[in-house]
Amino acid sequence: MIPVKNLNIRQISTILRQDKIFSGGEASIYESDDPYTLYKIFSKYNEVIPMGENKEKKISILYNLQLNSSVKPISLISVDDMIVGYEMSTDFDLLAYKRYQLSDEEILYLLKESKGILEYFKSKGVIYADVDFRNILFNRDTGEIQFCDMDNVKIDNYPIDKLPFSLIEYDSIRGIDQDVPAFMHNRLVLNTFELDMICSTNYSLKKHLKRPALKIVSSMRNIETFNGEYIVPYVKKHK
Repeated sequence: MIPVKNLNIRQISTILRQDKIFSGGEASIYESDDPYTLYKIFSKYNEVIPMGENKEKKISILYNLQLNSSVKPISLISVDDMIVGYEMSTDFDLLAYKRYQLSDEEILYLLKESKGILEYFKSKGVIYADVDFRNILFNRDTGEIQFCDMDNVKIDNYPIDKLPFSLIEYDSIRGIDQDVPAFMHNRLVLNTFELDMICSTNYSLKKHLKRPALKIVSSMRNIETFNGEYIVPYVKKHK
């Protein structure tokens, strides 16, 4: 069972007064008392709120899975018997980069390696949906990659808590299924080259993608026909 770190009101108030490392729609990231971990605390108007049973169950499963290439949960955080977040692993050499901060070689490396990681997650029963550079941590010196925001995955019957806007139509048509990671990864590849699965012409697509990718992009336009193929193997190398 995942350990539970019990904090009192004074301790959690001290944490909430710190500068946030990152603030998201559901929670914020704070430094912990350990240089190798961070706290993810769920709060509203600077008051802690329950993390929610769905996330708690997923964090417990992830703790037992100990997935490679992912930020790992260390413990749940409790205040007055209420689970308000969790402690997770961190590495200061792993950072999330924006597209313009990386070279073309690094971008292609990230796209290819992240595909393999998503397939590995799927083999472990974890469907990662919010595939975006902001959720991919990268060590430029070693090439190590880790996915973060792991509490927003789908595991077993525990659904995604916050669905990316670009998946709303997909979800309404076929639900969050095994092909979601490939669909979202393909969108990331297209966005990287300023392409769009609906509006980009074949002429524009062929500037960056080999012919087999065009058929995959076409299948994405009719969500029912998408079969989970990735387009990244067909990205052209630019000289």
